[in-house]
Amino acid sequence: MISFKGVRKSFEDGAVEVEALRGVELEVPKGQVCAVMGPSGSGKSTLLHLAAGLTPVDSGSITVAGWRLADLEASELTLLRRRTVAIVFQFFNLLPFLNVYDNIALPLRLERLPRDEEELHTRDSLALVGLEHKATAMPEELSGGELQRVAIARSIAIKPEVLLADEPTGNLDSVAGRQIMNLLRSISDERGVTTLVVTHDPVWASLCDRVVRLTDGRIVEDLGFMGGFEETG
Repeated sequence: MISFKGVRKSFEDGAVEVEALRGVELEVPKGQVCAVMGPSGSGKSTLLHLAAGLTPVDSGSITVAGWRLADLEASELTLLRRRTVAIVFQFFNLLPFLNVYDNIALPLRLERLPRDEEELHTRDSLALVGLEHKATAMPEELSGGELQRVAIARSIAIKPEVLLADEPTGNLDSVAGRQIMNLLRSISDERGVTTLVVTHDPVWASLCDRVVRLTDGRIVEDLGFMGGFEETG
C-alpha cells in the first residue's frame, strides 16, 4: 500500500546541503499500522511528507495506494490527497470560522457529493470520534483533544485507504494523547486503513503493528512490536 524504493531527499540549509533521507527502502502492507521513530532531524517528517506527495523525491520512487507519485501532476496529487490519502498533522488546521460539522464536511463538498451522502459521511465520522454533541460548536470552544478529534473526523470522512499522521499527539496532554492514539488504532482496525505515523512516543509505538527507526536518514531498525520498546536519542 505504501512503498519506498531507494528514496533520497536533500535540502539546502544556507550554503550546506542536508541529506534528509539516504536510500530508504520501506514497504507498508495494506491495513498495517506502522510507527516511524527516531531523534530530531532523523528524517521522520520528511518521510511522511514524501508519502503524502507534498515534497518530490530527488531519486528513487514512492508508490501509494497503487499510484507512483512521480508520475502524477500537482493537480493529480491534490486529488489523491482529497480522495485516497488522509493526513493528520500535529497542528489541527481547522478553519476557525466554520463549526465542527462544516469543518468535517468541507472535503466532501469539494468533491460535490450529494447533500444526503455528505450528511451521512459527516455524521458517521462525528460518531466515530465521539463528537456528535459538538457538531455546531466552533473550534475556539473545543479542547485540544477535541480539536484533534475533529481533524481526524475530517480526514476519515473521505473514507481513505491510507492515513498519514505526523506527531498527532504532540500538542496534547497525556490523557488526551492516549485517547487519540486509541482512536487512530481503532479506526485502522475497523476500516482496514493503512496507517503510517511519525511519533516520538513509545506508548504510541506500543499500539502499532510495526516500528521503524530512522537515524540520519537511514532505517536502522524495523521490527514488529514485541514489548519493551523505548525511544532513545
